[in-house]
Amino acid sequence: MIKTEHISKTFQNVKALDDVSFQIRKGEIVCLIGPSGSGKSTLCRCINGLEIPESGNIYIEGKLVDYRDEMQAKEARSKTGFVFQHFNLFPHMNVMDNMILAPMKTLHMSKEEAIAKAKELLQRVGLADKEDAYPKKLSGGQKQRAAIARSLMMNPQIMLFDEPTSALDPEMVMEVLEVMKQLAGEGMTMVVVTHEMGFAKEIANRIVFLEDGKIIEENTPDLFFSQPQTKRAQDFLRKVLY
Repeated sequence: MIKTEHISKTFQNVKALDDVSFQIRKGEIVCLIGPSGSGKSTLCRCINGLEIPESGNIYIEGKLVDYRDEMQAKEARSKTGFVFQHFNLFPHMNVMDNMILAPMKTLHMSKEEAIAKAKELLQRVGLADKEDAYPKKLSGGQKQRAAIARSLMMNPQIMLFDEPTSALDPEMVMEVLEVMKQLAGEGMTMVVVTHEMGFAKEIANRIVFLEDGKIIEENTPDLFFSQPQTKRAQDFLRKVLY
């Protein structure tokens, strides 16, 4: 579904990604973990074209994508949903209007069809009673669940999550993770940047550990958490798990 080849990205002389190559198969759930500033979010954003790498190639469903080409970018993004750390809901629109705007504009969905789909998705994420609410009236967990439902409105084949729980109070984290577990159970291909180690261990098919813009280690959750192969991964897990 996704493949990157030797991609590099620099911000103000800091190498955020350094020759990163990896791939994600259909239905796979990959969790990107590592210390802050390791390149996790940048990798996720490059996959969706929110950042353009200086070098390397990105493939979506086997097709090379140049995100500087408007048509190629539009086609690639139609296959991916992106859930941001800080929700990115339009504050002047209620939940329903946030949901139906993009599919009506981009997918040319009728308003009636969009509303029907939005109601179904809001029911699915436990927000059926919030369609008329504005973002300022929602809790952090509710905002993030609404943001996930909004992404699903576009019928994505791949969901990208950039630290979806890091802006939430601890008691609100689980309600968002439960929605993500539901998606995983339905076979959605997912890339998740996360600091939730328990969630990553439970949900992921593969853990990718980054530091200084490089992939340091990849493995199944069981092996990564029980037998990390690199000293850096061992040190990281020692700090975050104990």
